[in-house]
Amino acid sequence: MDKSAACNNEKEEFFDTQANNWEARNYPPEKLKQVDELVQSLPLAQARVILDVGCGEGVLQPFLRKYGPADAIFIALDPSSAMLQCLSKRFAHVRTYQAKAEAMPLPDASVDMVICFSAFPHIADKKAAAREFYRVLRPAGRAYVLHIDGREKLNNLHDSHHAVQGDHLPCPTGMSIIFSEAGFSSVEASEGANHYHFCAVKN
Repeated sequence: MDKSAACNNEKEEFFDTQANNWEARNYPPEKLKQVDELVQSLPLAQARVILDVGCGEGVLQPFLRKYGPADAIFIALDPSSAMLQCLSKRFAHVRTYQAKAEAMPLPDASVDMVICFSAFPHIADKKAAAREFYRVLRPAGRAYVLHIDGREKLNNLHDSHHAVQGDHLPCPTGMSIIFSEAGFSSVEASEGANHYHFCAVKN
């Protein structure tokens, strides 16, 4: 097994072992309020199929259902089977797929919105993931990379734990290059000490 594969396996094992009560440990009420406000700010009204990439236990799901269209289809994707099992127990209406963002088992042009919340740093091949976001999105579909913490804080936090060491969030310029090379022609980015917001549109 090469070093890259070993690191990926270690990362997957880490998230599997952390799955139960991940949300309770990492999202106290004040953080959930930030997630609520974040999802409320998204243009969900016209999104009939919404894909949650790196969904974890499903922290986004109650807010997507709260603010999304009543007839929306919700899809959640994560490489951790344990995370998906936790999500399915809580949100039976969500379609789940155990897969990596770099190779999603979804048809071309089948999704209106891709949301990658608090997960993009953990994707090994970010360029491949951006290409997959583009592939599964319908024309005018939007891909979001979102965090409720700042990039510097996130990168330092990940470097403090061996299993996710080096899992960094690119700067807005780097992210724009990744998504532009994937085919997206319209990108927007903003970041601060307590947020990171990136959006790319498939025109």
